[in-house]
Amino acid sequence: MTMLIVGHETTAAVLTWAVFLLSQNPSKMKKAQDEIDAVLGNGRVTYDSLKKLEYIRLIVVESLRLYPQPPLLIRRSLKPDRLPVLTSSIPYCAVGYKGEIDGYQIPAGTDIFVSVYNLHRSPYLWDKPREFEPERFLVQRISEEIEGWSGYDPSRSPGALYPNEVISDFAFLPFGGGPRKCVGDQFALMESTIALAMLLQKFDVQLKGSPDEVELVIGATIHTKSGLWCKLRKRVAANDALT
Repeated sequence: MTMLIVGHETTAAVLTWAVFLLSQNPSKMKKAQDEIDAVLGNGRVTYDSLKKLEYIRLIVVESLRLYPQPPLLIRRSLKPDRLPVLTSSIPYCAVGYKGEIDGYQIPAGTDIFVSVYNLHRSPYLWDKPREFEPERFLVQRISEEIEGWSGYDPSRSPGALYPNEVISDFAFLPFGGGPRKCVGDQFALMESTIALAMLLQKFDVQLKGSPDEVELVIGATIHTKSGLWCKLRKRVAANDALT
């Protein structure tokens, strides 16, 4: 059951939300298909070509940022720690934890629920956090509003195909982080990239109905209440059109 849920449901959810987001952003859909046509033509994805599908990979991780699978992580503190005080200029964000001026103390052995969903949409950590911007992962991000956070910096992990907890200093955690993170993270990311590339290579995708009609159901994953109804139209790749 674990393998079925972790190996199937999470990937299916990521692809669902990637299609949902792209269907509302035609220019990004076109950019993705242009990259696929240039890199793959009518061919299949290989490991070498996957490394060239930069924008497709960014779409996958941006979809995971907005709709992380799972949306919640559970950890236990091994030693006493302290959550820092927030010094924010963002008007709609609460500052501090329970009014404690020296931060929030965490005793050893405390069970901690980490809301990855809120972490990934935090204005402290991301510019325009509610917007779908795959290119954000190419840009360094520094925030002085969170004590101890070293920011987002792609140069920390040169050659990485996908962002990770090292690059983001634990601001991006779709697979957890550290020695107990998901063992299948790279497989899942590459699998999702290949599936999305194959879909967009073959079809134009249009959302049926309004985005507002798509309802969230949050459990072990974030999925839609009634599926994601789309219209698919077989497309002619640029290489086909020239022959």
